[in-house]
Parts: sequence; structure tokens; C-alpha cells
Amino acid sequence: MDKNQLIFRINRVVRAIEANSGLDALDISARAILSFIGEAEAEQRSLNVSDVVKGPGFGTAPTVYSRLAELEKAGWIKCIPDPRDGRAKQVLLTTLARRTYAKMSSEAQKLVAAQRA
Repeated sequence: MDKNQLIFRINRVVRAIEANSGLDALDISARAILSFIGEAEAEQRSLNVSDVVKGPGFGTAPTVYSRLAELEKAGWIKCIPDPRDGRAKQVLLTTLARRTYAKMSSEAQKLVAAQRA
């Protein structure tokens, strides 16, 4: 299998996991925000709601607040009081989101390992 085939196989596996988890029901903006939050967690950076609102091209503040509310209602994120600033709220992935991303990563790693073998 060449590298292009590997990329397409990984993409197919990721899409299947998205469909099974319900992640595919989110619009592209909500997915981008969720990914932004996940990347911050992977880098062990905490994000506040205001950090997401100021994020890279997610839309106007009302749009981002709406997307965050949708993600929280759907169980992908949780907003908790920021221990460093009582006025702010931290945004974190839920266990559902972490498990979904971990499954995607695990399956992609299996395909890459199989490619190397």
C-alpha cells in the first residue's frame, strides 16, 4: 500500500468512528472548535471560553458561544469554573470526546504500523 492509500484508509476509518460516535452530526464549525479544544488538551494547555471565542476564525462571538453550547449539550465538552479566575470558565473535553479521539488515534496507528510491516 502506498502513502496515498494509507491516508485514504485512515480517513475512512476516522469517518466510520465519527459516524459511530455521533461526531459526524456536528457541523464543520463545531468540529473545528472541538478539535481546537482537543489540541490544547493534548498540549496540556487550558482554554477558557474567551480563548475559544478568540480562536482561529471560528466566527463571531455569538456564533462561537452557540457552538460551545451545542457541544456541551451534546456531551462533547464541559465548561467548569476556572480555578485561576472566578469570572472565567474553562472548556474541557468530556470522557466521550477523549475516548472518540483515542479510538481514532489508535486505529490510525494500527494502519501505519501495518504499512511499515
